[in-house]
Amino acid sequence: MAGQSCGAATVVRAVRVWPVAGQPAGLPEGLPDVVAAAAVAPAGPSWPEHRTRFAIEVVGDGVSGWHAPVGESVARLVVDNLASGLLGHDAAAPRKLGHRPRAGRHQQGAHTRQAVSAVELACWDLASRASDRSVPELVGGTVRSRVPVYASALGLDPAHPEAAKAASWIAEQGFWGQKWPLTKELLRRGPRAVAQVLGVLREATAEGRFMVDGLRRCRLDEALALLPVLADLKVTFAEELLEPGGFAWARVRAAGAGVPMAAGEHAVDEQEQMRLLTDGTVDVWQTDPGWSGGLARSLHTAEIAAGLGMATFPHGDRLWASLALAGVCCRDKVPAVEWHLTVEPLRQQVFTEAAVIEEGLLPSSPGAGLAPLPVTASRASWEVVS
Repeated sequence: MAGQSCGAATVVRAVRVWPVAGQPAGLPEGLPDVVAAAAVAPAGPSWPEHRTRFAIEVVGDGVSGWHAPVGESVARLVVDNLASGLLGHDAAAPRKLGHRPRAGRHQQGAHTRQAVSAVELACWDLASRASDRSVPELVGGTVRSRVPVYASALGLDPAHPEAAKAASWIAEQGFWGQKWPLTKELLRRGPRAVAQVLGVLREATAEGRFMVDGLRRCRLDEALALLPVLADLKVTFAEELLEPGGFAWARVRAAGAGVPMAAGEHAVDEQEQMRLLTDGTVDVWQTDPGWSGGLARSLHTAEIAAGLGMATFPHGDRLWASLALAGVCCRDKVPAVEWHLTVEPLRQQVFTEAAVIEEGLLPSSPGAGLAPLPVTASRASWEVVS
């Protein structure tokens, strides 16, 4: 499939951008009580890219491919810089997509890479719907029809009195593992408080896998002081204690302590991805197909990581694309995909069918298409046609 055409159906004739609902304020409905008790309200509605959102449609002959949601800045880049060059592209030939002409002077940076990713993922969706074959089949063959997910508890307060009950609940649900945040307040209280708070959560998980996310909040001295604590907790990995790849990160790496360090989801440009992967910066690779350049690029970096002895844990922001990536990889390459407990149900509201976890597993594909169809408004905001 990677080098074959599905005929005229997969040739892009138009690009449309449709409004979709913005992220609602507050916690999602139906959140388990034990999780809601320790949860904090998601910050998404305060971010402009979450308040005003769109779906990208690439139109073939009698079939379309979709990707959603994207913010307004990314949608405008698709319309202004990418859409005209996309017309005439055969979505069944993904290797040719990177050679399509682009308008504009700015071809790098986070928003540009998100726009490129959105177009690439929409093309996979089009090729899948036109051929009636799942995206994992098209990418290289389905290795797993169901994929383990780990619970991201980043929307929960680890110091909340009910947090231990939430950690026990997560372990009982069959998730691959669970990841907790190092909040600003917790870091301010020092390593002893971190050890006490996370120790309670670690005990509640029994023998389950336990990870932490520093959200780049640590100072160098804080990160160095935390390493013995995290080693005692036997964390599976510590994600982005501070900005990866710089001087401070190198100092923490040199300190050792046997704590595997994870990064990569914010490495949007190809050069940065290769630098983090190949210079010994990380022990665990993370990629987001919606930020990194698309599904094919994420698969490429996952293969490089595997060759260097590193597992890849796809970021959950583009859940369906991450599941497709995991579906073509064995468990050693991609052990699990992230599921954000309080935010993912809100992300799923833009689709006609929401993902449903069963025994800690999700399908690697919804069937035809990369994701369920998005719920759009009745009128497109922009359209570019040949």
